[in-house]
Amino acid sequence: MTAETRAHGLVAAGARYLTAGLVVLPLSLGLHLVLVRAGVDVHLARVLSFVTGTALISVLHRRWTFRSRGVRGAAGWMVLLSATTFAVVVLTHGLALAALPALLEEAWVVPAAWFVSQGVGTTVTFLVLRGAVLR
Repeated sequence: MTAETRAHGLVAAGARYLTAGLVVLPLSLGLHLVLVRAGVDVHLARVLSFVTGTALISVLHRRWTFRSRGVRGAAGWMVLLSATTFAVVVLTHGLALAALPALLEEAWVVPAAWFVSQGVGTTVTFLVLRGAVLR
């Protein structure tokens, strides 16, 4: 496989990854905002939206984004990846909730913190999936 072929494959997988994320994004963000408005702790709401979004996106990524039929040992890697991404997302979300009030109006802090944490978590997940788990 040439470098050009690998680069094209990465771009194509990246486009499918982005599309799948755009399908799941409103569901995960919507759940997060509904839970916060219903009085659920913002951190618990983030955990629940992460778990729901991860379950939905996992199905899309496995079969469509990376076109994987299964990889020996992939389940263990997926659990490790999900746990790592979970830690990154929750930590980033907490840091964003602490830092963003100095930069944004109060009404924008919760959704912006969600987007920041989701962006960081999504980047970590894509790089690991593409490079290690679903080759």
